[in-house]
Amino acid sequence: MLHFEYNMRYIFFLILLLMGSQALALSGKYPIRNFVPSEYKAGIQNIDFAQNRDMAIFVANNLGVLSFNGNTWERHDFKTGKKKRSLAFDENTDRLYVGSQGEFGFFEADWEYVSLIDKIPQGSRDFDEVWDVFLVNSKVYFCTFQGIYVYDGQSIDVIEQEGGFGRSFLAGGKIFTQSQQGRLLEIEGSKLIQDYPQGQTGTKIAGVIPHEGGYLLVYNSGQIELATPFGVSRKYDALSRALLGTYINHVLQLSDTRLVIATQTSGLFLYDLQEGDLETITREDGLESNACLRSFQDYSGNLWVGMQNGIALIHLNSPMRFLNQEINIQGSGYEVFETVDGTYFTTSNGIYFLGKDAAQGAFLPGTEGPAYGIKQIAGKLYAGHHTGLFLLEDGRAQRIASTDGLWQVKQLQLQPEFVIGGTYSGLYLFRIDENRRLKAVQKIRGFNASSRFFEEDRSGKIWVGQYYKGLYQLELSEDMSRVTVQNVSERFAPSFKEQIVLSRVDDGLYLATNSGLFQLDPADGSVSRSEIFSGAIGEQPIYLLAQDQKNNVHVVAENVMALFRQISPHNYIFIPSSLYQLRYYLNNDLLQASTNTNHGIFFSANEGFIHYDPALEGPLNMEKPLLVSRVFSVTHGRVLYVRKPFEAKPENMERLEVGLGAKVLKIDVESFQ
Repeated sequence: MLHFEYNMRYIFFLILLLMGSQALALSGKYPIRNFVPSEYKAGIQNIDFAQNRDMAIFVANNLGVLSFNGNTWERHDFKTGKKKRSLAFDENTDRLYVGSQGEFGFFEADWEYVSLIDKIPQGSRDFDEVWDVFLVNSKVYFCTFQGIYVYDGQSIDVIEQEGGFGRSFLAGGKIFTQSQQGRLLEIEGSKLIQDYPQGQTGTKIAGVIPHEGGYLLVYNSGQIELATPFGVSRKYDALSRALLGTYINHVLQLSDTRLVIATQTSGLFLYDLQEGDLETITREDGLESNACLRSFQDYSGNLWVGMQNGIALIHLNSPMRFLNQEINIQGSGYEVFETVDGTYFTTSNGIYFLGKDAAQGAFLPGTEGPAYGIKQIAGKLYAGHHTGLFLLEDGRAQRIASTDGLWQVKQLQLQPEFVIGGTYSGLYLFRIDENRRLKAVQKIRGFNASSRFFEEDRSGKIWVGQYYKGLYQLELSEDMSRVTVQNVSERFAPSFKEQIVLSRVDDGLYLATNSGLFQLDPADGSVSRSEIFSGAIGEQPIYLLAQDQKNNVHVVAENVMALFRQISPHNYIFIPSSLYQLRYYLNNDLLQASTNTNHGIFFSANEGFIHYDPALEGPLNMEKPLLVSRVFSVTHGRVLYVRKPFEAKPENMERLEVGLGAKVLKIDVESFQ
């Protein structure tokens, strides 16, 4: 039962998105999840969104209405022959209003549909598409090109004019519509009032955004005007030039005031009105299609995008960004190291350097082949490589030692004039010369196992965690030419002898193993389960343990990714890391965490790196517990409990009697909260 409760808590957190915004030291791509028609099993076109109080997402699809609770998609009003075009959820009445082709109404209770056609005056029932549904002052506005239908809960008034209308917009609590001639009109109650000032006529408007005491008018063409009661002026000409030829379908203002501009040919444009920063999100950045019809920001800050061929979910507030080919970093990532002059990257292809003010990284000649750990020693930077050790300086790389592959170097604590390198076949000795540069001395004899993970204890002994062979204690000879070796793991349990990753946290040595996380006592080589971290992680396989510059501890395990945020010395709070969403993107060959960065931590990925900023990770919000939507007795083949999709969530815990015979239960959880 404890296992079930933990998983429910963890599942909830995984889909909890994080509030806050912080500029990253290095640009990167937003995490994007695409949903294709074969996944949600409906039509290709998705043109509008809505969300209820429990954060379920509804989508207007060309073949029906879709709902998504964070786990599963469902279809409703499917293949009726009328394409769904617009949605709005009313929290006061628990109704989902829907606009279709020649039809509008609402869903309530258990997806029961109520048509409002019979409430329309007889002479106004001939209309085509309901492109927008708006809720304003307890009234529902169904917007078509023939008329705007205003429902007050009892009856429907119709706003009409000769020639009809274009698209309609909700901005700052007001509704605007455009005439077929391009004039912008304001709606008040059930009446059209005076034209709103605008500089261009005869041009379609794609968005109306409140701004500086007036409204930004964004046209399909990309032109932008600021319209106020005192006149009209052109605005944001640089943005207009970037939008030229893209054909704008929709404009949304985010909670942080940025604009999201959905285009027909060029994906999304994100524009910061205050800073003037422009970002683009296209197929190259992860979208399934560049034909973006509409965007929608949910309660957690996610951006949903309706596309011509699918749906995209963009994690705008995520603490994670992808970093790879957009800055010319090629290959599977390993290590990132920021300096005052720029950033060095090691990958499976070699070593790259991104200058401080550069937009693209440069490959460093002579470093072809896998490159590994980067370390600063005596003020100079060194990178391990398949061919040996490289000195990194002024955006260049120089090989200073040829070895049988070198993972990383570390300066000895008790003899700081010497440095140990872990190689494919044991350890290599270096000395710091009079110029404070490393000089190769010799291979250390007596130990020939690959030494990717090694640490020195306080007595000067070297510990090596060999991934497949176990844990070794090495004692250097007086002249440092050889070591005596003891395989400490020979006395461990069989499940403990393989998959050992040795790490240092708070100056203590830890072992990430196939059966959990353990702390090593170097005095006698004994190990004990870590009291600090094991409670939240359990006995599952651990693949990585790393501590960043803020003393946060990061754990990558089989079924959890954990952030342990330090609140006082040796005292941590456990936060399930949202990096779990991207676990399949992590480098599954040589997983590595890079902590020598100004902001956050970089994880090695199958392609490049994933930047993760713990400062943007939020604590578990217990004010929104998981909602159980359905309990099914597999034993009896019947439903024991079901929650209707539009009813208010229960305010208190409800007791459910399942009976002694119900041995197997299937519990469906609404986890998109």
